[in-house]
Amino acid sequence: MGFLTRDSIACLFAAVLVVFLVSPPSAAQPLSPSQYKTLLRLQRLLEYQPPLAGWSNATALCYLPASLSLSISCSGGRVTGLSIVGVADRPLSANFSSDSLFTTLARLSGLTTLSLVSLGLWGPLPGKVDRFSSLQVLNLSSNYFSGPIPPAISNITSLQNLCLTGNSFNGTVPDLSPLTTLTELDLSGNHLGPEFPYVSSSLVSLLLQNNSFQDRLPPRLASFGHLQKLDLSSNHLHGWIPAFLFSLPSMQYLDLSGNRMTGEVPANSSCGSQLAYVDISDNLLVGGLPSCIQANSSNRVVLSSGNCLNSDDFELQHPNSYCNQGAMAAILPSANKISGSKSKLGLILGIVGGVVAGAVLIGLLVFLLFRKIRTEDAEVSTFHTPTAGKSLMQVAPRSTAEARHMSHAMRKGTLGLMPYHVFSMEELEEATDSFDSSNLIEDGPRGQSYKGWLRDGSCIVVRCLKLKQKLSRQSLLQYMEIVSKLRHRHLVSIVGHCIVSSQDGANTKDTIFLVSEYINSGTLRYQLSEWREHETMKWPQRVSAVIGVARGIQFLHTVAVPGIVGNDLNMDNILLDQTLTTKIRNYNLPTLPNFKNNRVGCDIPLTNAADKGDLGSVENGEKEDIYQLGLILLEVITGKSAGSKYELDSLRHKLQKILVENPANLKGLTDAAIRESSALDSLRTAVEISLSCTSRDPKQRPSIDDVLWNLQYSVQVQDGWTSSERLDIQI
Repeated sequence: MGFLTRDSIACLFAAVLVVFLVSPPSAAQPLSPSQYKTLLRLQRLLEYQPPLAGWSNATALCYLPASLSLSISCSGGRVTGLSIVGVADRPLSANFSSDSLFTTLARLSGLTTLSLVSLGLWGPLPGKVDRFSSLQVLNLSSNYFSGPIPPAISNITSLQNLCLTGNSFNGTVPDLSPLTTLTELDLSGNHLGPEFPYVSSSLVSLLLQNNSFQDRLPPRLASFGHLQKLDLSSNHLHGWIPAFLFSLPSMQYLDLSGNRMTGEVPANSSCGSQLAYVDISDNLLVGGLPSCIQANSSNRVVLSSGNCLNSDDFELQHPNSYCNQGAMAAILPSANKISGSKSKLGLILGIVGGVVAGAVLIGLLVFLLFRKIRTEDAEVSTFHTPTAGKSLMQVAPRSTAEARHMSHAMRKGTLGLMPYHVFSMEELEEATDSFDSSNLIEDGPRGQSYKGWLRDGSCIVVRCLKLKQKLSRQSLLQYMEIVSKLRHRHLVSIVGHCIVSSQDGANTKDTIFLVSEYINSGTLRYQLSEWREHETMKWPQRVSAVIGVARGIQFLHTVAVPGIVGNDLNMDNILLDQTLTTKIRNYNLPTLPNFKNNRVGCDIPLTNAADKGDLGSVENGEKEDIYQLGLILLEVITGKSAGSKYELDSLRHKLQKILVENPANLKGLTDAAIRESSALDSLRTAVEISLSCTSRDPKQRPSIDDVLWNLQYSVQVQDGWTSSERLDIQI
């Protein structure tokens, strides 16, 4: 815990927004002496963390400029909003007391927003949290709070947003149904359970993923008419999926992946008009799917792999025996339920005994046959959580369920792109002048690529690929549907394809033509070194370019199951268009997963597609991409390639040494072109990210989500420094 995750960031932005809406800067007034002393006491209790550095008796706290790390709102001489975001990668010292913290905070009786994120807070959450009678937003995400959530929290009836994600809370969630004005509840990333919590039907967003809930989905969810987002992924929920979930009138996002849901999804299920994202993957579902979620469409993304469904994506499904065994394990009653009466106990024991006696011979054979395979699987499937280092760079372990899901924000990345189109051969021949040699722009290991022009004037690239394994027509079309999702603002996007079949004796051969957009403004390396000699990219442009690369990688890691990892990422494969938007080219195509041994398949069914071989697991491939991103960031910072392994180690050593001994001299190792245009703290954050990404130990490398957040934090620092510089010039 203690790291900033995607859910923490969402809570944070909601909190900061409320601060501005509830008490705009124009309403700021001098604080009363008691309120002022309370804030200075908080500075001491929080051990003088960076967002609070520099406070003194002379600081006009209500007039401090709001930023992502600190925002204070005042009205009528009282503090009404307080948002503090730290970078703590470990709990505060043993002198810290959560009880003292909330005793002090309670003196700020006018608070409507309280956001204390990633500050290293630890210990139990005290019951006195209910002393804030006007509180609307409470965000304590990415800390180290433990123990149960106090029932007293239900007394804050004014709450509209409650975010406790990324802590170590455990036990049963108290009854939160009295919070009738609550619209957003995020308890994800804890150890809560096993019962499904009681919450108000007024909720718009309910996030409970990555916990220990083991209950069935309660029928009371049918009354949640305002619910737009429901994420219950990565728990131990079991039983059938009720049909009403898909048809809730406001539902837009539904994620039930990574649970133990069993049986068939009711065939008569209908989908609400707002439903845009459904993920039921990695459960124990059998049978078919309702028509409204049988496949992806232009306005609905559906993920259903890792079940035992009779669907078109049969390569992504388990055999029925897998789900039958899992379903039996999921429905066996617990001991406390069996002990209810002697007659029920005898009946249950008789049934279970009969099943066990009938299956013992088969079980012995299965055990002997697969013991070795299961041992190997256990070794491959172990996920090692990264250990937080001493750097300011925050490393957040990301669950595999979280890593698979394409977020709504990433789907927005396709806005403004050419609509996807299934081309005819005649259209491609017309576009490339019958594949004339004058339009040939590449002829190498990745196949032949031709430049072409569509009738509307759009410039495209057509690449010819052949199938290297036999796929049924249905499987091929299913695979191409996955390929068609490779469209994002920060990718050289695929905009269409054409399948041509030919006869070779008794065999039918399929050739695939992939059509992608054409980018001709040069590579990132060219832009840094040669482009417009007197207008080389300044630091803000460079860090924005790397953010674009990171967003492209994030999309590749989550657009398919398994993610597209182990990509050929380097400075020459990062292009920039005329608006300096970065686009990744020569990325891998989706692989076909292999469920036989729980390893990620490395088989790309098309020839000449980039293929780095068996990466072992999705996590390994993701960490390799993070490493390559770190090399790109290092070159963006220093202006030169890291070169050999020895040169890279030498550069890392120099940077690490200067960060520890004299950070003020950091600019001496950077590209001369950015020394005047970069804020030291922004640059330092980027250097720390690059060092974390290029760590020798893959387990120490951050997730792509954490890289993105820290890069965006670097931009925030840079923007604040730029504004300050301009203000000084004006003065």
